[in-house]
Amino acid sequence: MDAVKVAGVRYNVSWKSHGPFVPTGETGVPSLHGDIQKPEFLDHERKPNWKDRTDPAARHAYSNNTSYIMMGAGAGISLYLAKYTLYGLALMLGPGRDKYAAAAIEVDLATIPEGKNAVFMWRGKPLFIRHRTSEEITAAQGCDLAALRDPQTDSERCLNEKYLICLGVCTHLGCVPIAHAGSWKGYYCPCHGSHYDTSARIMKGPAPLNLEIPKHEYLTDSLVVIGKED
Repeated sequence: MDAVKVAGVRYNVSWKSHGPFVPTGETGVPSLHGDIQKPEFLDHERKPNWKDRTDPAARHAYSNNTSYIMMGAGAGISLYLAKYTLYGLALMLGPGRDKYAAAAIEVDLATIPEGKNAVFMWRGKPLFIRHRTSEEITAAQGCDLAALRDPQTDSERCLNEKYLICLGVCTHLGCVPIAHAGSWKGYYCPCHGSHYDTSARIMKGPAPLNLEIPKHEYLTDSLVVIGKED
């Protein structure tokens, strides 16, 4: 028990000894806690020639790069799976394929210049809409029906004589014909040489039938709806 005087006041203080400092570790550096051993940093845990390296990461044998790569790869895979999970959920909750297949489309015919053949996708097939010139209309209407393999008048195929609307699928083997080509300058299938006129009727070649005319209805002179069900 010792007496300590502070600011004129006398205090009795009891001191408890914690023992002397105990040297620990290889270098014998004193430690306040004699029961804690100093790490040894053995040479076999370091990279080769570690004494000549100055970068702490390069001196040590173990690196976190592998862990970071694995974490990044795991995150990427998780995002990829999440994307397709959401995509599958959207397909499951959305309209069925039968609804999409029966879908109708509206086309503004004013956007198709005269003499041009526009191509659209409808029910998974190419759809041709051709703005015919007066010469093409005259040639189609003056055709000899008796000479046709699949006889149809031009008025049966074109509700509006200015526009030809047909599927761009050859009736031979399902190829896609080329517009403004062939002997009749209508459509030509280069696969096996089927020629169609400007009303998409088969004129020469192996195709047995004319190009199919889908069901369509004119809402105005320049607006048509294709595939509308009754």
